Amino acid sequence: MTAPTTVTTTVCGIPCLVVHPSMKPKGTIVLYHGWISTIHDYSFFASLIAGWGYKVIVPELPHHGDRGTLDYFDTSVLQQYFWQVGIEGVREAESIVSELIRMDANIGVMGHSTGGFISAGLFAADTRVQASIVISGSCAWVKAEQLFRERDGRTPMTAEERRVLAQYDPESHCSFDRNRGLLLLHGENDHTIPIDSQQYFIESMSSRQIPLDKLQFLAYPNVGHHVTIAMLEKSKQWLDSHLH
Repeated sequence: MTAPTTVTTTVCGIPCLVVHPSMKPKGTIVLYHGWISTIHDYSFFASLIAGWGYKVIVPELPHHGDRGTLDYFDTSVLQQYFWQVGIEGVREAESIVSELIRMDANIGVMGHSTGGFISAGLFAADTRVQASIVISGSCAWVKAEQLFRERDGRTPMTAEERRVLAQYDPESHCSFDRNRGLLLLHGENDHTIPIDSQQYFIESMSSRQIPLDKLQFLAYPNVGHHVTIAMLEKSKQWLDSHLH
Protein backbone atom coordinates (compact mmCIF):
# COMPACT_ATOMS: atom_id res chain seq x y z
CA MET A 1 0.00 0.00 0.00
CA THR A 2 1.25 3.47 -0.90
CA ALA A 3 2.13 5.62 2.10
CA PRO A 4 0.44 9.01 2.64
CA THR A 5 2.20 11.99 1.04
CA THR A 6 3.22 14.89 3.29
CA VAL A 7 3.97 18.43 2.11
CA THR A 8 4.46 21.78 3.86
CA THR A 9 2.56 24.70 2.36
CA THR A 10 0.42 27.68 3.33
CA VAL A 11 -3.37 27.88 3.48
CA CYS A 12 -4.79 31.40 3.82
CA GLY A 13 -1.25 32.56 4.54
CA ILE A 14 -0.88 30.15 7.47
CA PRO A 15 1.92 27.55 7.45
CA CYS A 16 0.35 24.09 7.26
CA LEU A 17 1.36 20.49 7.06
CA VAL A 18 -0.81 18.73 4.46
CA VAL A 19 -1.00 14.93 4.37
CA HIS A 20 -2.70 13.27 1.40
CA PRO A 21 -4.03 9.73 1.78
CA SER A 22 -3.06 7.05 -0.73
CA MET A 23 -6.70 6.78 -1.87
CA LYS A 24 -9.43 9.25 -2.82
CA PRO A 25 -10.15 11.19 0.41
CA LYS A 26 -13.38 10.51 2.29
CA GLY A 27 -13.18 14.05 3.66
CA THR A 28 -10.76 16.65 5.02
CA ILE A 29 -9.68 16.85 8.66
CA VAL A 30 -8.19 20.02 10.13
CA LEU A 31 -5.94 18.83 12.95
CA TYR A 32 -4.74 21.27 15.63
CA HIS A 33 -1.62 20.77 17.69
CA GLY A 34 -1.12 21.60 21.36
CA TRP A 35 0.55 24.37 23.34
CA ILE A 36 4.16 23.17 23.28
CA SER A 37 4.00 21.51 19.83
CA THR A 38 4.41 22.54 16.20
CA ILE A 39 2.93 21.20 12.97
CA HIS A 40 6.00 19.00 12.47
CA ASP A 41 5.46 17.33 15.84
CA TYR A 42 2.08 16.21 14.50
CA SER A 43 3.40 14.64 11.31
CA PHE A 44 2.91 11.07 12.55
CA PHE A 45 -0.52 11.85 14.03
CA ALA A 46 -1.62 13.38 10.73
CA SER A 47 -0.25 10.43 8.75
CA LEU A 48 -2.22 8.07 10.97
CA ILE A 49 -5.47 9.91 10.21
CA ALA A 50 -4.57 10.01 6.53
CA GLY A 51 -4.27 6.23 6.75
CA TRP A 52 -7.97 6.19 7.66
CA GLY A 53 -8.67 7.72 4.25
CA TYR A 54 -8.78 11.45 5.02
CA LYS A 55 -6.81 14.42 3.75
CA VAL A 56 -5.31 16.13 6.81
CA ILE A 57 -4.41 19.81 7.24
CA VAL A 58 -2.32 20.76 10.31
CA PRO A 59 -2.24 24.58 10.71
CA GLU A 60 0.51 26.23 12.73
CA LEU A 61 -0.85 28.11 15.73
CA PRO A 62 0.08 31.75 16.37
CA HIS A 63 3.38 32.09 18.29
CA HIS A 64 4.43 28.57 17.28
CA GLY A 65 6.90 27.17 14.76
CA ASP A 66 7.62 29.59 11.91
CA ARG A 67 5.12 32.04 13.47
CA GLY A 68 7.26 32.76 16.51
CA THR A 69 8.00 31.23 19.86
CA LEU A 70 7.17 31.69 23.52
CA ASP A 71 8.47 30.33 26.79
CA TYR A 72 5.70 27.73 26.81
CA PHE A 73 6.60 26.41 30.27
CA ASP A 74 6.38 29.85 31.91
CA THR A 75 3.05 30.03 33.75
CA SER A 76 2.76 33.80 33.32
CA VAL A 77 3.31 33.47 29.56
CA LEU A 78 0.66 30.76 29.38
CA GLN A 79 -1.83 32.93 31.25
CA GLN A 80 -1.09 35.93 29.01
CA TYR A 81 -1.23 34.21 25.63
CA PHE A 82 -3.42 31.09 25.95
CA TRP A 83 -6.77 32.62 25.05
CA GLN A 84 -5.22 34.93 22.48
CA VAL A 85 -3.82 31.89 20.66
CA GLY A 86 -7.11 30.02 21.04
CA ILE A 87 -9.35 32.81 19.76
CA GLU A 88 -7.03 33.70 16.89
CA GLY A 89 -6.82 30.00 16.07
CA VAL A 90 -10.61 29.79 15.72
CA ARG A 91 -10.75 32.90 13.54
CA GLU A 92 -8.06 31.52 11.27
CA ALA A 93 -9.75 28.12 11.21
CA GLU A 94 -12.91 29.68 9.77
CA SER A 95 -10.84 31.14 6.92
CA ILE A 96 -9.21 27.77 6.33
CA VAL A 97 -12.60 26.04 6.20
CA SER A 98 -13.79 28.63 3.66
CA GLU A 99 -10.84 27.69 1.47
CA LEU A 100 -11.22 23.93 1.93
CA ILE A 101 -14.99 23.85 1.41
CA ARG A 102 -14.48 24.79 -2.24
CA MET A 103 -12.92 21.37 -2.80
CA ASP A 104 -14.54 19.18 -0.14
CA ALA A 105 -17.91 19.51 1.61
CA ASN A 106 -16.96 16.89 4.21
CA ILE A 107 -14.93 18.88 6.75
CA GLY A 108 -13.99 17.70 10.23
CA VAL A 109 -11.77 19.19 12.94
CA MET A 110 -9.78 17.50 15.65
CA GLY A 111 -7.36 18.69 18.31
CA HIS A 112 -5.62 17.84 21.56
CA SER A 113 -5.19 20.22 24.53
CA THR A 114 -5.00 23.78 23.12
CA GLY A 115 -5.95 22.22 19.79
CA GLY A 116 -8.98 20.73 21.51
CA PHE A 117 -10.15 24.17 22.60
CA ILE A 118 -9.83 25.35 18.99
CA SER A 119 -11.61 22.27 17.68
CA ALA A 120 -14.52 23.04 20.00
CA GLY A 121 -14.50 26.74 19.12
CA LEU A 122 -14.55 26.04 15.39
CA PHE A 123 -17.43 23.58 15.68
CA ALA A 124 -19.44 26.26 17.48
CA ALA A 125 -18.44 29.08 15.13
CA ASP A 126 -18.82 27.38 11.75
CA THR A 127 -21.77 25.09 10.98
CA ARG A 128 -20.04 23.91 7.79
CA VAL A 129 -17.88 21.70 10.02
CA GLN A 130 -19.57 18.31 10.16
CA ALA A 131 -17.56 16.66 12.91
CA SER A 132 -15.40 17.83 15.78
CA ILE A 133 -13.27 15.78 18.17
CA VAL A 134 -12.03 17.50 21.32
CA ILE A 135 -9.32 15.58 23.17
CA SER A 136 -8.25 16.93 26.57
CA GLY A 137 -9.70 20.36 25.80
CA SER A 138 -12.83 22.25 26.81
CA CYS A 139 -16.16 23.24 25.30
CA ALA A 140 -16.98 25.58 28.20
CA TRP A 141 -14.42 28.34 27.91
CA VAL A 142 -15.70 30.73 30.57
CA LYS A 143 -16.03 27.88 33.05
CA ALA A 144 -12.56 26.59 32.16
CA GLU A 145 -10.99 29.99 32.80
CA GLN A 146 -12.82 30.23 36.13
CA LEU A 147 -11.39 26.85 37.13
CA PHE A 148 -7.88 27.77 35.93
CA ARG A 149 -7.93 30.94 38.03
CA GLU A 150 -9.23 29.14 41.11
CA ARG A 151 -6.53 26.49 40.75
CA ASP A 152 -3.77 29.09 40.29
CA GLY A 153 -5.01 31.42 43.02
CA ARG A 154 -5.60 34.31 40.62
CA THR A 155 -8.21 37.03 40.76
CA PRO A 156 -11.55 36.45 39.01
CA MET A 157 -12.09 37.62 35.43
CA THR A 158 -13.06 41.20 34.80
CA ALA A 159 -16.37 41.87 33.07
CA GLU A 160 -14.49 42.63 29.82
CA GLU A 161 -12.42 39.42 29.99
CA ARG A 162 -15.59 37.42 30.54
CA ARG A 163 -17.33 39.20 27.64
CA VAL A 164 -14.51 38.43 25.20
CA LEU A 165 -14.42 34.75 26.14
CA ALA A 166 -18.22 34.45 26.06
CA GLN A 167 -18.23 35.61 22.42
CA TYR A 168 -16.41 32.42 21.44
CA ASP A 169 -17.52 30.05 24.21
CA PRO A 170 -18.85 26.86 22.56
CA GLU A 171 -21.24 26.35 25.45
CA SER A 172 -23.33 29.28 24.20
CA HIS A 173 -23.00 28.73 20.45
CA CYS A 174 -23.01 25.01 19.61
CA SER A 175 -25.47 23.88 16.95
CA PHE A 176 -26.24 20.24 16.25
CA ASP A 177 -28.27 20.62 13.06
CA ARG A 178 -28.24 17.93 10.37
CA ASN A 179 -25.62 15.22 10.93
CA ARG A 180 -23.13 17.38 12.83
CA GLY A 181 -21.40 15.63 15.69
CA LEU A 182 -19.22 16.72 18.63
CA LEU A 183 -17.12 14.09 20.41
CA LEU A 184 -15.37 14.82 23.71
CA LEU A 185 -12.58 12.52 24.95
CA HIS A 186 -10.82 13.21 28.25
CA GLY A 187 -8.64 11.44 30.78
CA GLU A 188 -10.05 11.43 34.30
CA ASN A 189 -6.55 12.02 35.73
CA ASP A 190 -5.76 14.99 33.48
CA HIS A 191 -4.18 17.63 35.72
CA THR A 192 -3.16 19.95 32.85
CA ILE A 193 -6.70 20.54 31.56
CA PRO A 194 -8.90 19.04 34.28
CA ILE A 195 -11.99 17.17 33.15
CA ASP A 196 -14.30 19.38 35.25
CA SER A 197 -15.15 21.94 32.56
CA GLN A 198 -16.11 19.20 30.09
CA GLN A 199 -18.37 17.62 32.71
CA TYR A 200 -19.90 21.05 33.27
CA PHE A 201 -20.47 21.44 29.50
CA ILE A 202 -22.23 18.07 29.25
CA GLU A 203 -24.44 18.94 32.22
CA SER A 204 -25.33 22.29 30.64
CA MET A 205 -26.29 20.51 27.41
CA SER A 206 -28.41 17.86 29.15
CA SER A 207 -31.64 19.87 29.00
CA ARG A 208 -31.38 19.95 25.18
CA GLN A 209 -31.60 16.14 25.01
CA ILE A 210 -29.03 15.89 22.21
CA PRO A 211 -28.74 12.35 20.76
CA LEU A 212 -25.52 10.42 21.34
CA ASP A 213 -24.72 10.43 17.64
CA LYS A 214 -24.52 14.23 17.79
CA LEU A 215 -22.89 14.78 21.21
CA GLN A 216 -20.91 12.21 23.12
CA PHE A 217 -18.53 12.44 26.08
CA LEU A 218 -16.16 9.64 27.07
CA ALA A 219 -14.02 9.80 30.22
CA TYR A 220 -11.03 7.47 30.50
CA PRO A 221 -10.04 6.21 33.98
CA ASN A 222 -6.33 6.32 34.91
CA VAL A 223 -5.51 8.49 31.87
CA GLY A 224 -3.78 11.86 32.13
CA HIS A 225 -3.17 14.53 29.49
CA HIS A 226 -2.59 12.02 26.71
CA VAL A 227 -4.01 10.62 23.50
CA THR A 228 -4.60 6.88 23.87
CA ILE A 229 -5.19 4.08 21.37
CA ALA A 230 -8.77 3.82 22.64
CA MET A 231 -9.28 7.52 21.92
CA LEU A 232 -7.94 7.08 18.40
CA GLU A 233 -10.21 4.12 17.76
CA LYS A 234 -13.25 6.11 18.89
CA SER A 235 -12.11 9.10 16.81
CA LYS A 236 -11.97 7.02 13.64
CA GLN A 237 -15.46 5.65 14.28
CA TRP A 238 -16.78 9.19 14.85
CA LEU A 239 -15.26 10.59 11.67
CA ASP A 240 -16.43 7.66 9.57
CA SER A 241 -20.00 8.06 10.83
CA HIS A 242 -20.21 11.83 10.25
CA LEU A 243 -18.15 12.45 7.11
CA HIS A 244 -19.66 10.72 4.08
